[in-house]
Amino acid sequence: MNNPATALDQKTYEKLFEISKRTLAQMNLERLLDMVLDEAVELSKAERGFIVLLKDGGIEVQSARNMDKESLKKATEKISTTVIREVSKSQKPILTTDAALDDKLKNAASVHRMKLRSVLAVPLRSGNEVQGVIYLDNRFATGIFQPAHAEIVGTFADQASLAISHAKLLRQNRERQRQLEKGQKIIERLNRALEEKLKDQEVELERTKLMVHGQDMEAPRTDRYQEIIGESKAMKEVFRTLDRIIESDVTVYIQGASGTGKELIARALHTYGPRRGKIFVSTNCASYNDTLLESELFGHVRGAFTGAEKDKKGLFEYATGGSVFLDEVADMSLAMQAKLLRVLQEGEIRSVGSSKTTKVDVRIISATNKDLGQMVKDGKFRKDLFYRLNVVKIKLPPLKDRRTDVPALINFFMQNNKMGIPKEFLSVEPAAMKVLMAYDWPGNIREIENEVNRVLVMGKGALTKDLLSDHIREKFEFEEEMQNNLNLPQQVSHFEKKVIARALQESEGNKAKAAKMLGISRFTLHQKIKNLEIEAVKRRVSPEEVHRVLDECGGNKAKAAKKLGIQRQTLYYKLERFKAKQG
Repeated sequence: MNNPATALDQKTYEKLFEISKRTLAQMNLERLLDMVLDEAVELSKAERGFIVLLKDGGIEVQSARNMDKESLKKATEKISTTVIREVSKSQKPILTTDAALDDKLKNAASVHRMKLRSVLAVPLRSGNEVQGVIYLDNRFATGIFQPAHAEIVGTFADQASLAISHAKLLRQNRERQRQLEKGQKIIERLNRALEEKLKDQEVELERTKLMVHGQDMEAPRTDRYQEIIGESKAMKEVFRTLDRIIESDVTVYIQGASGTGKELIARALHTYGPRRGKIFVSTNCASYNDTLLESELFGHVRGAFTGAEKDKKGLFEYATGGSVFLDEVADMSLAMQAKLLRVLQEGEIRSVGSSKTTKVDVRIISATNKDLGQMVKDGKFRKDLFYRLNVVKIKLPPLKDRRTDVPALINFFMQNNKMGIPKEFLSVEPAAMKVLMAYDWPGNIREIENEVNRVLVMGKGALTKDLLSDHIREKFEFEEEMQNNLNLPQQVSHFEKKVIARALQESEGNKAKAAKMLGISRFTLHQKIKNLEIEAVKRRVSPEEVHRVLDECGGNKAKAAKKLGIQRQTLYYKLERFKAKQG
C-alpha cells in the first residue's frame, strides 16, 4: 500500500499531466529549460533551482532561476558538484534535510562553502543514460523537502527529459535544415537541367525531388524495425520515439487513422521490449458487445451466459508476463472502461460469472483512430482510464503525409504479393508509379496493399497505369490536365461534366437524387446535362418500386414521378405498360 506521505494523488497526477503537455509543446530549448525549472521550483517550493546538463565529460548549468522566476548569475558557483556527480552516477535522486549533517555530503567543500541546508536533486534520464540533473535547494532552512517532493519532481523530471531530448533533436534538425537550404538552389538547378535533357525519365526525377525535400540528413534508422516500412521524416520521428521507450515497460497509447499500421507498432514494442519472448495477444474492442469483450479479456466460467459451455481463460490471463494490444479502445462502453481500469489499478481479473480473482501481469498497449482527449472532454471516455493508458503517446501519420514512403511500400507489397508471383515476373510502369505517388490514400497502407495485389492479379505481375482503379487515376489526370491547360472555362466545364456524370452513376440515373447530391435544382441539372452533352444513365424502375412510391405519395402521380426521378409522362407510360402486361 502506498505511503500517504509519498503517494501521488489524482489531483497531483492531473497537474503533472497539464504541466507535461505545456513543456512538450515548447520547441525552443532555452525557453523549455526555463519553463521546466520554474515548474520544478513551484512543485517543490524550493528557494531556487538549476538545470545542469552533462556535456563532454563535464557539467554545464543551462538554466538557473529563483522562486520569483528570475535568472541567477554565476550559477556554477552556486551548486554542489558533489551532489551533481552523485546523482549522475547513481541515477537516483538525492534528498537531504540538512546537507551539513548528511553522511554523503558533509565532507564536500562546496557544501560548507555555500552553507547548504535543504537540497533535492533528481536525474534527467534519457533511456538508460542521464543527460542532466534538476538541482533544487534552500540555503536558509532545513527540512524543506520531503519524500513526496522527491517523488513529484522525479515523475515530472522523467516527462521533462523527453521534452528536452525532443527540443535538442529539433534544434539539430533545424541546423541540418539550414544546411540543406544552402544547397537547395544548386539541387534545383540540377533538377531543371535534368528535366530538359531527360524528359522520358520525369518519374525518376519527381521521385528524386520528393526524396530531397523529405530527407533530414540523419543516420539510417535502426535495423530492428525493418518490418515497418518508412524512411520519411514523419516515420523517423515515430522510430525516434520507439528508440526512447523500447527498453522500458511503459504503457503506450497509439493514435492513427485506420490502416496506418498501429498493430505493427504494438508488435515492435513487444518484440524488442523487455517482454520479448513472452506472449503477445491482440483484440479489436469494437468487434464485441460488453459481455463478449469482458469474456474475451478476462475469461468466463461454465454457465456464465448462454453458450458458455466450459471454463475459458481470457487474454489477460493467457498472456500474463507478456503484452495485450487493445485496438479501437475508444469503442469500449463506459461500464467496460470501469472494469478495465480496475484491472490496471489492482493487477487482477475476475472471470465472468466467477467470484474468484486472479493476479495478472501484462503490459497494455492501446490504440484508436479517435481523439481520446476530446472524448474525455465530451464525457465519452473515463479521464482516470485515459491517464492510465496515455503514459506515452505515439501518433502515426497518414500515408498522404509520408508520400516518399510510397515507392518502398509498393515494392514491399509486390515482393510479398499474396498470389506468389515470382520476383522475375514483377514490374512497375514509371507512369503508374507517378500516379500512385500523387494519390492521397485515404485508406492508408491497407488500401495501397489491396491496390497493388489487385493490379498484380490483373496484370499478371505487371503494375501498369491503365490497370489502376479509376478513382486513383482521376485525381492525377485532373491535376495533369490542369498543368497543361489553364483555360478556366474549359477546366470548369470539364470538372462539372465529371462530377455530374459521377452523381448520375451513383444515383442510378435518378435525376432528383443526383440533383440533391450536387446541391442544385433538378431544372439546373437538366440544363447542364444538355449543355455539357452528358450521356444519360438509363433509370430502370421496377413495377414494385412504382407502386410503392405511389402508395407513399398517396396516389399523387406528380409527387411520385418527382420522387422516382422520372418525368410524369414517363410514369404514365410505365403504368400503362405494367397494366398491359398484367392484362
